[in-house]
Amino acid sequence: MSPAATMLIDQARRAVLRAADELFYARGISGVVMSDIRDASGVSMRRLYAMYPSKSELVAAWLTDRHDTWMAWFTTSVDRHVAAGAEPVLATFDAIGDWVASPGYRGCAFINSLAETSEMTDTHRTIIAAHKRDLVEHLGHLAARDHPDAPPWLPAALAVIVDGAIVQCTIFASTEPLDAARSAVHQLLERTPR
Repeated sequence: MSPAATMLIDQARRAVLRAADELFYARGISGVVMSDIRDASGVSMRRLYAMYPSKSELVAAWLTDRHDTWMAWFTTSVDRHVAAGAEPVLATFDAIGDWVASPGYRGCAFINSLAETSEMTDTHRTIIAAHKRDLVEHLGHLAARDHPDAPPWLPAALAVIVDGAIVQCTIFASTEPLDAARSAVHQLLERTPR
């Protein structure tokens, strides 16, 4: 029996999602076919289609998994920077700076995916919107630590600045947009009630 045939279902699912994450992030969704996922994951085509009957279903599973993985990384990284003395909201930019400097950085997988209009369905858009709402909510919690009387629009404004910085860091292959965004947020927080 081949190793792929003896792989447990949870192992197979993890292998497929890991391969999907690597390939979709590096090449884009439209640049990847199911046989690429098969080859990268070591999961047979039969088992792959048993788990995900269509590429669209695999993309939805990947986006959901990417959200969970990215948010866990992001919150842990921000907490690490806060523990080192960074102001909570500004620690967001420290965490993103770490990400931008990492090998293979290609920007936000959710924004990148949304740009692939021919591959996106309403299900995918719903997952992407939920990811962005969770980011806004987390930024709101960070802002509330030092600015409990901040205006209600602050978390959404922070998210716009964060997403803009991520996109521009990708476009310019530079951390300069992140530095500018951090400075703008620092000035905004200085004017925000504590």
